[in-house]
Amino acid sequence: MTDPLHEIPLEGGIANRGRVVRVGETVRRPLRPTSSATHALLQYLGRVGFDGAPKFLGIDAQGREVLSYIPGAAVTPPYPAWSLTNAALLSVALLLKRYHEAVVGFRLLRSYLAAVRARAVFRRLD
Repeated sequence: MTDPLHEIPLEGGIANRGRVVRVGETVRRPLRPTSSATHALLQYLGRVGFDGAPKFLGIDAQGREVLSYIPGAAVTPPYPAWSLTNAALLSVALLLKRYHEAVVGFRLLRSYLAAVRARAVFRRLD
């Protein structure tokens, strides 16, 4: 178990590179405009018993979302040989199938979608 007060940067990902850390058995990452939808989805997945995603645990004193830590490795280039095997592909495919089965009943609230649309910034492309 890691020191609950020590932050360990986590590798992988794109948007939050260098800003996602492990603290004890939790992960802390910056909030985003879509965080409330992510939290709703993670809470739903927990309610239906899907164990392939972290649990949303709250917001810390620094305003970061707190998620449960799931041990594993983020696969980033250069891809390790183990990640390119048939066994790894099958593992990912089975996880994705279980996710699709779990998420089938999830519905975002119309009020949330309206709020997202109201905050959206559009840029002309001409």
